[in-house]
This record gives sequence, structure tokens and C-alpha cells, in this order.
Amino acid sequence: MSMAMFNKSQEAEGDTWNETDTEKRSKYGWRSQCPVWWIRAAAVCLGLLLLLVILGLVAHNASAIGQQHSLLDHLMKREKLIHNLTTDNSALRDELNQMKVKSSRLTKEMEELQREYKTVVASRDHLLQEYTTLNSSSACKVCQRGWMKFNNKCYYASAKGEAKNWEDSRKDCLKRGGDLVMPTTREELDFVVRIYERTWIGLSDKKHEGTWLWVDGSELVTGFWDTGEPNNSGDEDCAEFINGKWNDALCSMTVPWICED
Repeated sequence: MSMAMFNKSQEAEGDTWNETDTEKRSKYGWRSQCPVWWIRAAAVCLGLLLLLVILGLVAHNASAIGQQHSLLDHLMKREKLIHNLTTDNSALRDELNQMKVKSSRLTKEMEELQREYKTVVASRDHLLQEYTTLNSSSACKVCQRGWMKFNNKCYYASAKGEAKNWEDSRKDCLKRGGDLVMPTTREELDFVVRIYERTWIGLSDKKHEGTWLWVDGSELVTGFWDTGEPNNSGDEDCAEFINGKWNDALCSMTVPWICED
């Protein structure tokens, strides 16, 4: 009887404990189970977020690395271009310096050539002057066939009995390579008179009345005019040599002539 009551008492206490334990679990169990779920969820979220951050950093880093490589490649190309330009600039500067040196050398050579040219021209002119002097004073001058030589001059006399006016006489002399005789010395006058006592001479005032000019263009300074000549009687513009004296006569007259070379 007592055992039965003890057992019942034990069962009653067990039931009471179970009820109390259940109440405690129902009252405090959510607090012990709820944090585990949230922690897991938070961990998953944090893991995903961290993964996203890592992926973002990787992508950003990859993009930055790509941009860095592109920028580095661009900088290398620029550096190569600058190097090439620097090399070209240096080469051009060297070439310019060489051209300056050549230009300076050519300038000096040109100046030297100009000095040599002036020296040669001066020497040539001097030689020509000496040649002209020697040629004009040489006693070895050779006259054309049919010409006479006197004091290193050559003279041609028209044929005996042949006469022309002053203009035609001069044309004949020019055709033969000379001109009408210009006797400027007494010695030459004496020679001429031995050929012809009367002949044309290369003197006239046809261009300007009263201004007597030789056929070479020079003006008469002194002459061997006869007394009272020139008198321009009847428009006498040409000079003739007659009896050892000069006389102004009509240019249309026909008289013998003598050429001089």
C-alpha cells in the first residue's frame, strides 16, 4: 500500500518535473535556439557580401591592371616616339652642322675664286694692253697685197685716173678694211703728197657745221689748212689734201683717194 503510494508519489513528482521542464523549455527555449539561426543567416549574408566585395575588388583590380597595362603600353609608345624624334632631331642637327661647314667652306672657296678671277681679269687686261701697244708699235706689221707701208701703217691708193666723191671713196676704204687717210703729222703729209698731190682725207663737218671730225669720231684739234680755209664756200663740208695743204671742198666732187689701215 505504501509502495503503491510511493510510486504514485514518484510518478506525480515526475509528471510535475516534466511539466515544469516543458514550461521552462517553452519559456526559455526560443532564446537558446533563435541566435543560432540568425548567426547562420548572418554568416551566409556576410559570406555572400564578402564574396561580392572580393569579386568586385577582383574585377576592379583586373580593370585597373588592364588600364595600367594600356597606359604603360601607351607610355612606352610615346617614349619610343620621343626617342625616335630625339634621334631624328639629333641626326638633323648633325646634318645641319655639316651643311653649315660645307656652306662656310664653299663661301671661302667662292671668295678665293672671285679673287683669282679678278687677278686673272687684271692680268688679261694688262696683257691685252701690252699686246695692243706692241701691235701698234711693231715694225713687223704686214700689209695686205696692193697696200703700201709707212711708219707701221698701211696705205692703199686708188688707181691712177680713178676718182670718186668723198662718200663713195670712204665706202671703198671701209670695204677694204680701212678708212680714208687721216694725215695728222707733217711726215705723213709728205708721204701722201708723194702718192697724189690731190686726194680726199678722212675729215668733214657734215654733222655740225664748223665742227670738223675725223672719220674715227675724234674732233680736229690742229690742222694743216691752206690760207683762208676752211671757208665753207658753197656748202663745202669735206676736206681734201691739195698741194701740201688742206682745203674744204664739195663732198660731191670726184678726186682720187687714199685709204689707211
